[in-house]
Amino acid sequence: MIEWGVALVDKVWHTREYPMKTKLLGAHISRFLAILFGIIILIVSLLSTTSKPQAALLELATTTVQYYLPYPGILPDNPLYKAKAVRDQVLLWITFDPSKKAERQLLYADKRINAAKALNEGGKSALAESTATKAEKYLEQSVNLTLKLLRSGTDVKSLLMTQAKSTAKHHEILVTFQPPLEMALKTNELLAQQISQALLEN
Repeated sequence: MIEWGVALVDKVWHTREYPMKTKLLGAHISRFLAILFGIIILIVSLLSTTSKPQAALLELATTTVQYYLPYPGILPDNPLYKAKAVRDQVLLWITFDPSKKAERQLLYADKRINAAKALNEGGKSALAESTATKAEKYLEQSVNLTLKLLRSGTDVKSLLMTQAKSTAKHHEILVTFQPPLEMALKTNELLAQQISQALLEN
């Protein structure tokens, strides 16, 4: 296209009659610019129709929940894990402040979902499934206690916001299990709905 334009200009400028030369040059340049503009518009439209879906898919594929999961410590496949579980229960029993208890339950939920992730990645699917189920039970206890405190007039919005992020992070991990953990996912999704409704209403 560019070579054609250069040749055209050269041909016109070597024409003998200057007035005709100038008029012809103006007409061809206008036509050339119109064609070039049309090509540019076409290229831009093609790029926009192909890049936007790709960008959306890339964004969707790389989106992760920004929530820190605590280090799980020893995993359920360790012989010492039962002692750890007993310790956790004792600490929960002696936590009398309801808000602190809800926070501790959330901590246990986050540790267990992280442990389930590690077990699942290590090929121990059965143990990973039971650990993930326990994680959602702890999360459910934490959310239910927090909602109870909210209904009593206690300011727990900050904790609810944290639980909302935690629930989303749990869901992100749960969907990686194959076969899907139906009960754990249902519990998680119900909790997400309850938290969202509570935050909207308060």
